[in-house]
Amino acid sequence: MTIESAKVQAFASWQVFNAARKYLGAAAVARIFNRSLRSAHDWAQDPACTAVRCKSPLECLHALFERLDAAGMGYVARAALAYLESALAPEHGAEALCLPLPTLEQEVLADFRSVAALQAAVEAGAEMDMVAALADEAKAEIERTVARYIKLHREYTVNTGGGDDDLIAKGAEKHGGTAGAA
Repeated sequence: MTIESAKVQAFASWQVFNAARKYLGAAAVARIFNRSLRSAHDWAQDPACTAVRCKSPLECLHALFERLDAAGMGYVARAALAYLESALAPEHGAEALCLPLPTLEQEVLADFRSVAALQAAVEAGAEMDMVAALADEAKAEIERTVARYIKLHREYTVNTGGGDDDLIAKGAEKHGGTAGAA
């Protein structure tokens, strides 16, 4: 799936640099861009929490891409994005940028939305590429939900010593049912 077809929650530029600073170190980030260590720290600051503000390289690229698109050269910006995406290993492509939703219930609702979009495309007779991309998106969404459930299940059993029956009962109580009702 390309950046174009992937529906991802975009990061603000400061979030990208905050993660880079955290995992690579500010000195490495500064060296990559041939800038000072202070710049690497400034780029990683949440603008809502600091008075210091300077344009990061990502913000500059964003402005460049906007201007290219306005000049009718959007394909050049898309080619640049494809070039940037080529730096990632295939399993770490754009779809890996999806952030987890706050609750398991919201994850499940996202599953329904992605499957509904797939169903609508199939019923509308959409092109095969579009249907395949929507199917991949739905599968990825469901996999995120299952991974979230497994994580929550493990945390619950570790923290409470309870088993599957306890977890099922808790879930049924939360949703106004009984554990045996199905």
